[in-house]
Amino acid sequence: MKSIKILLYALTPIFVFAFSTYFTISIILKGQETTICPDIRGKTVEEARRLVQSEGLSFTVLRYERRNDVPYNHVTIQKPDANISTRKGRIVYVIVSEGPELIKAPGLIGQSLEDAQGMLEAKKLTLDKIITIPHAKAGKVIAQIPVEGTEILEQSKVILIVGSEQKAYFLFPDNKNMNLGDITEEMDAKKIKYKINYVRGDQAMRSGFDISVPPKTIFSSADELTINVY
Repeated sequence: MKSIKILLYALTPIFVFAFSTYFTISIILKGQETTICPDIRGKTVEEARRLVQSEGLSFTVLRYERRNDVPYNHVTIQKPDANISTRKGRIVYVIVSEGPELIKAPGLIGQSLEDAQGMLEAKKLTLDKIITIPHAKAGKVIAQIPVEGTEILEQSKVILIVGSEQKAYFLFPDNKNMNLGDITEEMDAKKIKYKINYVRGDQAMRSGFDISVPPKTIFSSADELTINVY
């Protein structure tokens, strides 16, 4: 019996200490407020910070990382996770997207259309539109949008302005006092395309001619004229 009393005396301080420690921790834990950590994934850094701070939490960016699927300055990962209970004052750590990688638009001016398309494919760019305008460099790229060296995203669209064959325009003269030889000689000198259509087979009976373009009419060098001889 005496030994039991001695043991109780020895254990009493331990029990008192354990109880007081438990009681103190319980009070501290009960005194700490908790909140639900908001879901800030996909939010901008500024918006995420406001949401976190409105719940009594702190906000810290751990690092930025390159992400092709997430826009620049948007949260990709958060710790603690969203929608869990956490104590107020806790720090929410986030990783933020730097956005997709930028590339420089290649120089395409002076290239053939085929070569320019190959260069765009190699850079993972999309040919959006081809605009052709008459130019001395027919078949060549004479301008591009965006211009060479502009920083753009992969898969961005590029517009090419390509030179096409220049057309000359002529005013057909009044051929009232001109014979067939005069007409064909002038057309040959100006490199105007034409063909002669003999209406009658008997050469001796041919007395005149007419032309598919009336006198004093403007026409393009790409047009082919027809001379009907009858």
